[in-house]
Amino acid sequence: MFNDARSGGARDQECDMNEGIAPFLSPLTLLLGGGLLAIGLLSLLDLHFFKTKWQGKLALAVGLVFILATEAMFVTSGASGRYLEGQKMDVTDCEYQAERDFPAERRSNPKLIHDKIVACMDTLGYDWSKEHYHCVEAPISTNVFCYLPRAAMQRSIVAWQMRFE
Repeated sequence: MFNDARSGGARDQECDMNEGIAPFLSPLTLLLGGGLLAIGLLSLLDLHFFKTKWQGKLALAVGLVFILATEAMFVTSGASGRYLEGQKMDVTDCEYQAERDFPAERRSNPKLIHDKIVACMDTLGYDWSKEHYHCVEAPISTNVFCYLPRAAMQRSIVAWQMRFE
């Protein structure tokens, strides 16, 4: 969003690369991981597809790694649902509402706009947080990195996603 102009072209290409790789690789990693997981589970049930039990256990472990890697790929990409991407949309919506309701205050009283955006995000279930280094750089109400969801699971996923930004 607002950091794109400062971050340069290399950052934009890196973000686009993750967006392009996730849909392409996910079917492959899911098939490979699912197959290895199934073979590993069958090996535990004494239906051996490998020469040793150790190879079956290794197939089980590698299958789990592939499935977890696919999940991590989705969580860190834009296809992850509402987590960080949804938070970006919520900040934009709150900014739009504040500027629509108080157009003259943008120049005369910017603190009011800031407070209205933070209050809007509060009603949507976000806490103001200066933990992320992007927020420390620019602690403004339109900075997505200055908010964390209150719900525990969403908070942990968004915090994890922010580590890659």
